[in-house]
Amino acid sequence: MCERPKNAITHDMVHHLRYDKPKFTVAHDMKPTKFWPGARFMVVCENGDLNTAAYCLANFMQEPFQDYPMATVAVQESIRDDFIERVRIRFKQLKPHVALHPNFERNYNLLKHDGNIKYVVAYDEDAPACASPVLVTEGVTHIYFPSGATGMTTLHKFETIPDVSLIFGKETPPFDSICIFDEGIISVYDLAPRVKCVKFFVNCIDVSLVPIMEYYSSRTPRVVYKNGYHYETLSMNDTWRIIVYPYLASLARPCCCPAGLCNCHFTNLICCEENLHLK
Repeated sequence: MCERPKNAITHDMVHHLRYDKPKFTVAHDMKPTKFWPGARFMVVCENGDLNTAAYCLANFMQEPFQDYPMATVAVQESIRDDFIERVRIRFKQLKPHVALHPNFERNYNLLKHDGNIKYVVAYDEDAPACASPVLVTEGVTHIYFPSGATGMTTLHKFETIPDVSLIFGKETPPFDSICIFDEGIISVYDLAPRVKCVKFFVNCIDVSLVPIMEYYSSRTPRVVYKNGYHYETLSMNDTWRIIVYPYLASLARPCCCPAGLCNCHFTNLICCEENLHLK
């Protein structure tokens, strides 16, 4: 009987996408900050996995002052309201080091007293408004807030991928990477040449880039298959990009080895992985 190898896509890879998140506690800096600790940009397409995208976004919004927070999300117009609700029901009460952070308190009060900016917080039974993640849903980019990490996430709607590039250009955080949730991978190849960003993740977040870095550093076009992920580096509009996405469609796909002759688990490979012409 064919055995599933250790490096198959697992439940944890799907439901805990940030597998490299530190497991130890660190002291939190409660001082006002005028700088962004990097930032991420999320794109959610109408055919993407909305639940996984909503889970990831809500999880990032619990720690908006950590390195590389999810500062902005672009959502396809047809699913905008549905997606906002999926995110909202996942909101939890913020920890004191976030809710009492000077930047968060300043910007939350700014929104509350403005009256013209639409934003979403947790339902009353889940968290008080003053200690809830804040999703700014209409009207402004991060330039509306004073300088530095805002503690908020801005949401914008789009119809086509060129619209996403315009949103990306108008937002002010220094985006380090773009995460796209879509059924296919065509959208990432459409978006990548249009924006000034190097790292693109499709249907995954925080995957280690070690397998592709030597080729990116040497500016060598290359595709690498490793640990269930497709890694690619290539030049687009004179800028080198890195694109990563899972190449297995299911948690455990059928083996294509002859009956009774599967040895994939002995070689520590995904079944039939050798047919993908690995480096």
